Amino acid sequence: MTKRSLGQRFVDSFKIRPHLPAAGPEPGIYHYERLEADWPTRFHLRVDPDGQGLLLANAAQAAVLSESGVLMAQGILAGREDHDIFLKVGNTFPDVTGNEIWAGLAQVRTLIENLSHPGDNYPISDLDDPYAATRSRAFAAPLRADVVPGQLELTEEIIRKLWDAGIPHVALLVRPELHKDDLPRLVEAAEDIGMIAGLRTVASWLPEEVLEAAANAGLDHLTLLYASAASAEHDALVGAGDHDLVWRYFARCEELELCAVAQVPLMQSNVDEIETIIGQLGERGVTNISFFALACPDNDELAREAGALPGSALPQVATVINEASETANVRYLWEVPVRFDNSRSLAEQVTAGPRAAGDVAIRVDQDGTVYPARGPRTSAGNILGDTWEQIWESPCFTRYRERLAAPTRCADCPDLPICAADCPRDPRGWSDDTQGGEG
Repeated sequence: MTKRSLGQRFVDSFKIRPHLPAAGPEPGIYHYERLEADWPTRFHLRVDPDGQGLLLANAAQAAVLSESGVLMAQGILAGREDHDIFLKVGNTFPDVTGNEIWAGLAQVRTLIENLSHPGDNYPISDLDDPYAATRSRAFAAPLRADVVPGQLELTEEIIRKLWDAGIPHVALLVRPELHKDDLPRLVEAAEDIGMIAGLRTVASWLPEEVLEAAANAGLDHLTLLYASAASAEHDALVGAGDHDLVWRYFARCEELELCAVAQVPLMQSNVDEIETIIGQLGERGVTNISFFALACPDNDELAREAGALPGSALPQVATVINEASETANVRYLWEVPVRFDNSRSLAEQVTAGPRAAGDVAIRVDQDGTVYPARGPRTSAGNILGDTWEQIWESPCFTRYRERLAAPTRCADCPDLPICAADCPRDPRGWSDDTQGGEG
């Protein structure tokens, strides 16, 4: 597992016999905190309805667990003695030998110890481990929701509904028109129920006193747009003085013990300076970088002239990012390419950012409407009015999962992480909020 990419870790374990009921915990999210060498790690154990589960550490590492792995992980994190865990697993899997149980328990303990030292890397990226193709399983819910805050009480209710659905991580998408004083209370609402909470914004949209208050309320990470290593080019797109403010906020993140994430748009104007951007961020201690491409079909000359990257260029850009990140020793995350909208300015689309942070995330608008990370802007339902089962099994999400399940690797670029979920050259796999792409 490299520092630059997140993968799934898999715990081989025993299958429950069909006639035996699952003896594990009830479906839902269980929150734990574990102290390793004075460094606290927050764990979220999500138990899905089939008894299998997902263990997350600091929203940075994910481990897929079978039914027995869930039993072992819950026992360890709850502080139970090995003997008690052994008896619980043995009663559930009577055909398994004692030696096999002890070996599995040791494996889960090692896994938890390893996950206790992931560093404060946020957010979770696409699950692109090379083993995922043969060992993946269908999740019952995403791992993160990117939420557009609106009316305070309504947004608090959205956060609670997301937690009830089994989503452990919320990122609030801060916009200029938002009543900023609500942010600390929303962060507190998420933290009070055990969620990981983050903000994504443009630096000049976030008053410093609000950042301080949000940090005091329990904020975990701050994602700031970073469009160029040159202040003039960045400020021309984002706003006067924003480049300097980004660096001031990143420095403040270290003082506040927040994880700093630089979100870099990929476009014609900065594609030749990607190595410089990555090196500059790494040198100044910002070791978490997310990238989203403003992309267009190769034949869309109008979009290319406005600053979008043609789809055919994305694999080469991804190769440069892969190599530069290795050199700078930073962790990079791929967000879904955004189809360039010719009816909107480049600056508008740069500051708006992607619909959601990768394929483990969903978008929730301020009225509760839910959207997948990719494809046309088609609603999957409303978190305030529909059950999570209705949303997750909606035709919108069903099509989305079917597309992600289809093979996307090719002989041209077989090893690029950006290709793990969908071919970056294919507009059908981008997020498309253009008029023609709206559902």
